[in-house]
Amino acid sequence: MKAKLMIMIMMLGSCVASVQADSMKPEDSVEYRQSAFRLMSYQLNVLNPLHRRQAYSDESFAYRAETLSRLGELALEGFTEDSQSAASRTASRAWDNRDDFDERMRRFIETTAQMAEASRAGNDRQTRDLFRQTLQSCRACHDQYRLD
Repeated sequence: MKAKLMIMIMMLGSCVASVQADSMKPEDSVEYRQSAFRLMSYQLNVLNPLHRRQAYSDESFAYRAETLSRLGELALEGFTEDSQSAASRTASRAWDNRDDFDERMRRFIETTAQMAEASRAGNDRQTRDLFRQTLQSCRACHDQYRLD
């Protein structure tokens, strides 16, 4: 399972890297970031019940948290300027307030990386707190910058 997920992440990352910037369409960037967000949703859907039951191994939780952090980086990469005009669920506010949007994404990436470290260290309380912060971060960003 872990190997398959890492292969998917590597393939997702290589998609953009292997395509020349001049041949990339704005829709490609939208698809790229949406793919990263779908993978992030999957990770959160696995972590949430584990977190609520507190029935998880620290290493497994850390792996998924680290994966979330990396996927956040990939998603942010997909918000290219030329994709602003492409049809997506991104509200125009994200482009109008790009600094705030980018900062929220960076905080998500940082928080999930810290969550991975806390879990690896066996610090359950900090892991739970960071997981709650992660969920709040998602909701706040969606409320502000995502069209439903």
